[in-house]
Amino acid sequence: MKVFNIKNINLIKSQNGATLVVIIITMVALAVIGIAIYSLTYTASLNQVVAQRAAKAFYIAESCVRVAASEYKASANKNATLVSLHNQTFPMPNNQGSCTVEIYPYWLYATTAYNVGVSPITIYLPGALPKVDENSDESLVLRDGGLLKIKKAGSTTNYFPAVFSAVSVGTFGEASGTPVTFTLSTTFSVTIAAGDLFYLGYYYTSSGPAPNAGENLILNIPAGDTNNDTARIFPSSKGSFFVEAGGAISQYSYDERIINPGTSVTLTNIQAIAGAPTPVWPVTISNTAPGTPIYMGKSIGFRSESEYGD
Repeated sequence: MKVFNIKNINLIKSQNGATLVVIIITMVALAVIGIAIYSLTYTASLNQVVAQRAAKAFYIAESCVRVAASEYKASANKNATLVSLHNQTFPMPNNQGSCTVEIYPYWLYATTAYNVGVSPITIYLPGALPKVDENSDESLVLRDGGLLKIKKAGSTTNYFPAVFSAVSVGTFGEASGTPVTFTLSTTFSVTIAAGDLFYLGYYYTSSGPAPNAGENLILNIPAGDTNNDTARIFPSSKGSFFVEAGGAISQYSYDERIINPGTSVTLTNIQAIAGAPTPVWPVTISNTAPGTPIYMGKSIGFRSESEYGD
């Protein structure tokens, strides 16, 4: 009888121990599941917050570009306005962050007068030197041996370009922008006045077909340009240029710039520019050296960096 009771007690104790182990395992499993669910929920919430902040930062940056573009369009002295806008920070309402705009113009302007035959001359970009690509921080290299086309304020006369043998770029200053000094091998035949505009160009040849509206223009990269500088001078997208042939100037826009390194640059979907004189079609470029003068159009690159507050 005693033996039976002892065995029965031991059996009950063994069952109690097994029950305790099951409870502990269950609690651990529930804890692990709970932690996993919390981690997934927290991660999903965090990702949503990050996505929302990224979207808000994008819209703030876009707003900054729109504000800068509006101020430029509404201004009377456009060069001075661009200089003042470069590196300007715009605060957002209710401390919701800020954005800083950068300006990259594709033309230059004079701040002082120069007599006929003077060289070198220093003229200014009303902003910073453009980048080689809209997603790059590398600045353009202005290759020697190019052309400078002058457009005098209030005049429609087509003046002969000057040829520059050397060029050096200075540092942006808040007074006038970025100084660029050109050593001229052939000078301008007209005096330079403050406010005159200048467009940078090079000679190009083309071995491709002469495009009509909506087609692509293929330009050969000049011999010796191992860095593709004369190809990268065209804005990487939504740019403009003008061609001088037969004493006439034709202006065009394009969608994308595609570089075949060391060989050619393609400007896609060539179109006439609204409001400009009707251009010559097809766009005919010489296929023999020195080629046809092609100049950068009056394009502006805007960049904006935003900070979104908590």
